[in-house]
Amino acid sequence: MTDAGAESPATAPEAGAASEQINLWTGFRLLLPFARHGWVAFAIAAILSAIASLALLGPFWVIYRVVDEIVAGQATRDGMYRYAALAAGFVFLQYGLMAIAEWTGHRGAFATLEQLRLRIGRRLGRVPLGFLTNRRSGEIQRTLSDDIERLEQFLAHVVPDVTSALTTMLFMIVWLLLVDWRMALASLAVVAVALPLMAIGTRIGSGKLDAYTRAMARMNASIVEFVRAMPVVRTFNGTGRVFGETKAAIDDAAEYEVQWSREFLPIFTVFFVLVSSPVLVIVPVGLLLWHSGLVDTSTLLFFFIVGLGFTLPLLRLLNVMATFAYLGLGARLVRELEEAEVLPEPAEAARLEGSRLEVRGVDFAYPVRDEEPRRVLDDVTFNAEPGTVTAIVGPSGAGKSTLARLIARFWDVDGGAIRIGGVDIREMPMTQLMDQIAFVFQETFLFNDSVAANLRLAKPAATDEEIVEAATAARAHEFISALPQGYDTPLGEGSGRLSGGERQRLAIARAILKGAPIVILDEATAYADPENEVALQGALSGLVAGRTVVIIAHRLSTVAGADQTLVMDDGRIVERGRHEQLIAQGGLYARMWEAFSEASGIALTGGPPAAASLAGEGASS
Repeated sequence: MTDAGAESPATAPEAGAASEQINLWTGFRLLLPFARHGWVAFAIAAILSAIASLALLGPFWVIYRVVDEIVAGQATRDGMYRYAALAAGFVFLQYGLMAIAEWTGHRGAFATLEQLRLRIGRRLGRVPLGFLTNRRSGEIQRTLSDDIERLEQFLAHVVPDVTSALTTMLFMIVWLLLVDWRMALASLAVVAVALPLMAIGTRIGSGKLDAYTRAMARMNASIVEFVRAMPVVRTFNGTGRVFGETKAAIDDAAEYEVQWSREFLPIFTVFFVLVSSPVLVIVPVGLLLWHSGLVDTSTLLFFFIVGLGFTLPLLRLLNVMATFAYLGLGARLVRELEEAEVLPEPAEAARLEGSRLEVRGVDFAYPVRDEEPRRVLDDVTFNAEPGTVTAIVGPSGAGKSTLARLIARFWDVDGGAIRIGGVDIREMPMTQLMDQIAFVFQETFLFNDSVAANLRLAKPAATDEEIVEAATAARAHEFISALPQGYDTPLGEGSGRLSGGERQRLAIARAILKGAPIVILDEATAYADPENEVALQGALSGLVAGRTVVIIAHRLSTVAGADQTLVMDDGRIVERGRHEQLIAQGGLYARMWEAFSEASGIALTGGPPAAASLAGEGASS
């Protein structure tokens, strides 16, 4: 399994490759709605940036006045000092306003990103699990981190930069026209030629963005896979062979980038030469008009100074516009999460009658993206009474874990119904459903936080005494107390300091603390060694007592004492009954038990082993 965070750079761009092509205008259209939340801050930042742009023109006006007075022979020392002070004032005003604009824009941007992440987080808690599992590993994590972070660049930088560049260009055009319209047209000549080139170059770049990101995605994914698989690669001496594929991906990405650059490099080269060389037009036109007596010396010098810097805002605008497609790609992925279809649920809590679990004629097929649905369950029906243990067994791929997850409404069934306390789970709010169910997964996930914080996930208001009581019931108190800081010990990402059995006991303690009337155990002892299994059996006994329990198990010894055992094969329940009844039938369960007994050295005629007492204890409690 590849780490989500590490693989994420290879995922997000590819996810949107089949959607509408992202260009300058679609990028802007996708980005603009994200400015609604903090529009006041962004409007203030834009206004301040516009005023700062006018202040930027102040020193040029001062230069114009100085040149005019020098040419006219009216310059004085005191006057020059005043002009110097005025120019310094304009500079301080410009940078002061830009600093306030930056601060305001960033404040609004970070507040917007915070609300956006929280909004998406709440929505992901209500979407079908298939929405998450049908995406490549790390895609959603990438969007919540990197792609949302791209929006900060648009909100805090692009908005004021565009405002500043456009304001500067607009006022400079008006100013130049007021000073002398002929010299102004000469200054604008290079812009008239450069703008179409900018549009062509931007279209070429944005049109190839999806293909470029796919090439980079393949390279990143290959590098991540190579690094993470290094232990396996070295064990089988496959370094050269595996790295060969990685090298090919890197070479392909580099070759694509070179080809892409070759296509638009000539256009952008001409563009940058033009916008950097207004002197090619202004100087000859200005000298011609000056020699003809149509412009005076001060006007000529003004255009030599101001007109030559006229195209600088255009360069800033190009840099900003070139990022729209890239930012828009991230915005599209963010919007997909923000608008993800959620599971429908009522607003009012339903009135439940007990904790009886009913599964009636359930059909289900995984909604696989871009493929035909794959049917996993077919007409599954059973009841699980309060205070009893229902075991679900069968070969791999039979649909056991899928059935367990449907009970928790990770997906909605395609046919039939699942009821708790006589109410269809689709007719109760998700919070009410989650209050009814405690789920212990095969893979135990622990947060990068203290032991106590991980346990309080089940009950945020739990006291220290309740946490210790739950940990004791889960046979976890002893090893927790032996940790350096006890219950305050940080587990670290992945909880590497704990064994698999210890992590599972923490998950069981979390489920005990929750106190839900229905408990679902999905291979809760799958990774336990013999010593840990004994502790886990005791922990599970404390969890299942008096509750409606559903256990998914491959290790038949853990469920041989269940009140009922459902044997699944190919998405259907093919046998049901108690352990002794199923053995006597001589069907699939009997063959599975015989294979298990031979593998574990348990005599077939010896009956359920001592470890199987878990289910019986839970049922009789």
